[in-house]
Amino acid sequence: MSLPDIDPPSVPAVLSDEQNARVRARLERFARGTSVRLAARALGYSRRYMQAVIAGEIRASVHFAAQVARVTRIDLDALIGRPS
Repeated sequence: MSLPDIDPPSVPAVLSDEQNARVRARLERFARGTSVRLAARALGYSRRYMQAVIAGEIRASVHFAAQVARVTRIDLDALIGRPS
């Protein structure tokens, strides 16, 4: 039995401003509930990168958004506001 020849829904290559803001807000709430060091370690990113995302100095990557979704136990689609 073969699967239909359709592309599965995917995460956008670049997050929109709204999606980036959603990731930042979720990350900020998560970081407030723990130490910056522990939050960065859980995400697998440096503290500096995490703090730069929170401060809005850099845009979160899709991989970073997926890590935020994982550690905060929310579906990536729900985090970035993408209908599943």
